[in-house]
Amino acid sequence: MTIHTASIKTLSQLCLSLLMLSAVPLQAAEKVTTGTAERIPIADVHLHYNPSHAEVTDTEEALQQLYDNNVQFAVISSKPPSMALELVEAAGGWIIPFYMPYLEPDRKRDWYFDDRVLPAAREALASGIYRGLGEMHLIVGFAPSLKEPHPVIDGMLDLAREFDVPANIHAEASSHLYFQPLCQRHPDVRIQWAHAGTPARAHKVAMLLRACPNVWVDMSALDHMRYGKKNPIVDDNGYLLPAWLEFVTEFQDRIMIGADPTYVEGNASWEVANSGWKYVTEVLDFHRRWLSALPEPIRKKIALENAVRFFGRDAERAMRARNSANRN
Repeated sequence: MTIHTASIKTLSQLCLSLLMLSAVPLQAAEKVTTGTAERIPIADVHLHYNPSHAEVTDTEEALQQLYDNNVQFAVISSKPPSMALELVEAAGGWIIPFYMPYLEPDRKRDWYFDDRVLPAAREALASGIYRGLGEMHLIVGFAPSLKEPHPVIDGMLDLAREFDVPANIHAEASSHLYFQPLCQRHPDVRIQWAHAGTPARAHKVAMLLRACPNVWVDMSALDHMRYGKKNPIVDDNGYLLPAWLEFVTEFQDRIMIGADPTYVEGNASWEVANSGWKYVTEVLDFHRRWLSALPEPIRKKIALENAVRFFGRDAERAMRARNSANRN
């Protein structure tokens, strides 16, 4: 029987992939008793600091949470958008502000019908202060269809392309097919898909990423306190379930981490005094736990390196500012 060289190469690649997937559970089994994973350098690409947060956590306390967790740079958005700048100014340059298009606190579910949004967003980006757009919520049941261009939603992505900044979109639906038309209309825009598309399952998130190479995901809010309650990504030991392990292995170059400090004891509302910043360490330790079982090159990519590539010069400037702060 003749075996072609191409066939041998294909078999070798398949064996390598299977070896990687089979090795991770073995690593996890060895680590179950080791406790909290080492606090490796990380980028937190999904933070908020709203008036409801400030009622519980002042800027110094919030920054100390990030320092304690070895966060090398962070990305923040707030409602009102100007609130983010309080934390940015207190940090001294290593937190990147995004412009969130909620001009009043109650516009989360209908911001895309506000004709003031596009002029305000243009002014914010033109100022050079804000370095991205979002988080922008598009939740099925409230948001319009994305099958055809929408003047405000698509207009925001047009602005992102014009100013060469990323856009953070929270497109929440049971299927990736809701979001897909939008990201395909804007292939030149760097899109950060919040919460890895939750509640979409891993295989549907993978389908979206294959359809839209410009979309990256952050894994924020997938922890045991929020989306992970009903749709867990980890097993009882804190390590990735098989479907999510397969997803992370395939898309290891397009995955980032975020704490998204919006958890409130017994109440998920943004409108009450919000203690979410008190849980930043617990949430980031959740992510470090499953990261610790991955091969080191993948772990480093997801923890920090991917975010540096995605945010480019802004990330590099932020890390220089962080290193010059000389704060432990």
